[in-house]
Amino acid sequence: MRVLLLTSNYVDRSRGGVELHVYNLAKGLISSGHDVVVGRTSGGEALHEVDGPEVRVLGRERRSQGAISDNKSPIPFVRLARNFLERLQIGRQVGRRLRQELSSEVAFDVIHHHDFITSFFIAREIHGLGVRQVWTNHLGEFLILARIPLVGRFVTRRLTRFFTAATGPSLDLADQRAVSCPIMYVPNGVDVSLFKPLVLSDRDVARAQRGWSDHDLVTVIPRRWAPSKGVLFAALAMSTDSWPDDVVSVFVGSGESDVPEYAQAVRSALAQTAAPFEVIDSVTPSAMAEILRLADVCIIPSLLEATSLSALEAMASGLPVVATNIGGLPDLIEPGVNGWLIEPQNASQIAAAVKAARVMSTEDRMSLGLAGREKVLRDFAWDGIVIKLVEMYGSKG
Repeated sequence: MRVLLLTSNYVDRSRGGVELHVYNLAKGLISSGHDVVVGRTSGGEALHEVDGPEVRVLGRERRSQGAISDNKSPIPFVRLARNFLERLQIGRQVGRRLRQELSSEVAFDVIHHHDFITSFFIAREIHGLGVRQVWTNHLGEFLILARIPLVGRFVTRRLTRFFTAATGPSLDLADQRAVSCPIMYVPNGVDVSLFKPLVLSDRDVARAQRGWSDHDLVTVIPRRWAPSKGVLFAALAMSTDSWPDDVVSVFVGSGESDVPEYAQAVRSALAQTAAPFEVIDSVTPSAMAEILRLADVCIIPSLLEATSLSALEAMASGLPVVATNIGGLPDLIEPGVNGWLIEPQNASQIAAAVKAARVMSTEDRMSLGLAGREKVLRDFAWDGIVIKLVEMYGSKG
């Protein structure tokens, strides 16, 4: 089967949950004997090396400053409007290009979309050419639109009418009432061979090399610095009275922020704390796996979330997780078994959960973490997810 995976940002330019989902899916499909091409609808040269699937840049380079694609306005609404218009234009441009190719010598059996607005316009352009168009709902605008009273679901049904089938990584995102095409729940997956625990003795040696003594509790916050990710509340938690003195916090993902005023608010909050912390702009998947292996606890303080890939990677690495009680996170985290659930926008509860983890023995924390890894191995390993998707690719509907 020849499959085209379409995404606005692929792992050769930016690294987030969607990008890693596409990357791991591509590798899994290739391992299963399928021919896979990743089409990146954003322009520009690759910034990171990628092994495995072929990457094609389908989108044009951004225009010069002052054009519609210059999204650096200090006014959030203006940035949002410009971003929407740019994605509309990209969708039309890529859709026309694919229509020409699909009408000539280049053929795909399946086009698997991983965006929403851009994908709608692409899907509309190539509708009727005999290729199955599958869409994965990765949250974003969809859930916001679907929740608008009276008209929300009507809009999302109209925007999904050109897809043959769809998947959602949480039950909210796989809501059949909000889409026109058949949709099923397929969770995000984890590369469990990359994200795995270290032997305790090896971990202690590696932590000492990084300057983290074996008496510290190391928390990691692997989040893009955007309002929906709740990073600000993790930063604020470090200044509360209940935050332990000997906890080191590692924030990973500051370089992936596209909301400068929010990133500045996070940095301001961190500047007010006396607790030790590190800020890391962006890392490769292998570097992220190394950081998780050396940490004790992962914090996922999101305000809006489906099935968090970062939470799954932490669980696969043997870490208990502090997560907000929203979206698909309660399906992952069972309090007292593999982590803690807290209310969103609550810095005090984050601090209390970290304090609870600090007073536990290393063995008890590891027991929570191993329970999380067992859940990932059972329900979220990529081998089983690829099988489900291939079945959907070939199904009639």
